[in-house]
Amino acid sequence: MFRAYSKPPGLNLDPECITCTPPDGDPEVIFFGDHWKVLLHPSQCGLGNVLLAPMRHVPRMADLVPGEWTEFQAVIAVLEPALERAFGARLINMHYQRNWAYRADAPDPPFKDGRPNPHVHWHLTPRYESAVTVEGTVFDDPTYGEPFEWRSVEVPTAVRQSILRRIRGELEIIYL
Repeated sequence: MFRAYSKPPGLNLDPECITCTPPDGDPEVIFFGDHWKVLLHPSQCGLGNVLLAPMRHVPRMADLVPGEWTEFQAVIAVLEPALERAFGARLINMHYQRNWAYRADAPDPPFKDGRPNPHVHWHLTPRYESAVTVEGTVFDDPTYGEPFEWRSVEVPTAVRQSILRRIRGELEIIYL
C-alpha cells in the first residue's frame, strides 16, 4: 500500500540531491512506497505532470534492484489510471531520464565534489485533447497526439495544491 502525508512536515529538501530527499520533507510528494516517490513536477506545462523517482541515489536504470522493479510496476499500475481519471487525460506519456549526469552548466541536482549527481527518474505527462481549467488556470496541450513539448509554466500555490489533492483523490493511499 502506498502512503502520503496529510500535512507534510516543514520543507527540508536535501540541497545536494532533491530527488533523494525523504518524502516527509517534501510537500510536493503525492505518494510514496518503500522504494519510490511520486512528486508533482515543478513545471505544470502539462496538467498533472509528475516525476517518479527512486528514494535512493540510483545513477542508471540498470542499477535498480528486484524489489525496486517490483514496486515500480505497482506504482505505474495505480498512477497511470489515476492521472487519466484526475482531469480526464486521454493519453499518458512516460519517459525515462538520467541526463543530470551530463549537464555542465546549472545541473539540478547541484554539483557535489565538482560533479553533478546523476539520478534516474521518469516523467509521466497526462495529455489532453482539449483545455482543462483548474482553479481559474487554463491548461492546454498544443501538441496533443504528437511528442510533448516542455516549457516552463509556474502555477500559483493554491492551484498546485488543488492538483495534488485531485491526483491523490484518485489513488488508494494511507495518510500518515
